[in-house]
Amino acid sequence: STPSKTSTSTIYSLNYIIAQGCLILNSDLVMCRKQAGIAIGRLCDKCDGKCPVCDSYVRPTTLVRICDECSFGNYQNKCVVCGGEGISDAFYCFECTRLEKDRDGCPKIINLGSSRTDLFCEFFNTY
Repeated sequence: STPSKTSTSTIYSLNYIIAQGCLILNSDLVMCRKQAGIAIGRLCDKCDGKCPVCDSYVRPTTLVRICDECSFGNYQNKCVVCGGEGISDAFYCFECTRLEKDRDGCPKIINLGSSRTDLFCEFFNTY
């Protein structure tokens, strides 16, 4: 039997998303985006293996470089995604490298995002 029109369009849209590259799930997070220096980005054990741009775990390719401000003082050896203690080097996935998202600047997250701050405020307002 042939698939219905709905499932076919869904398959095409999934292929389109995969062909276009990475899907950004946390769009409210703000990245630093200053010119990257020589410092290497790190990831914590919770974020290990994740692409800092699109959160993909497949085909890590290019080493992440961060700016001097994001690697100075207390920020040294911190996770570029969540700010935890960095244990491994961060890599961009193949799709972000192919789409040249690795050249957009420093990928360090500099805010918590509105969803996380809302959760934080909601937690303290309930108690």
